[in-house]
Amino acid sequence: MASLRPVGEQSGRVARSRRVQVRIAEECLELDPGSPDDLNLLRRWVGRINGATYPQPYFVESPEGRFRLYVGEAAERVRTARGIA
Repeated sequence: MASLRPVGEQSGRVARSRRVQVRIAEECLELDPGSPDDLNLLRRWVGRINGATYPQPYFVESPEGRFRLYVGEAAERVRTARGIA
């Protein structure tokens, strides 16, 4: 099982406070990154999470720079609506 570690512990960097807003919507979690570093990190996650062999979860970036994480039936609905099998 995965465990949580402070940011600085793994990378050797000092952890800085981050302001990422997370909203819980009916079908997804919506993440609004607070810094360019967080934005780049979430963009790297998109490719890792949305692998071809895994239909769920589904992680997408909206034009406003917000990210949404869908799971379960919601992930299937969004993938189908976007033409992804």
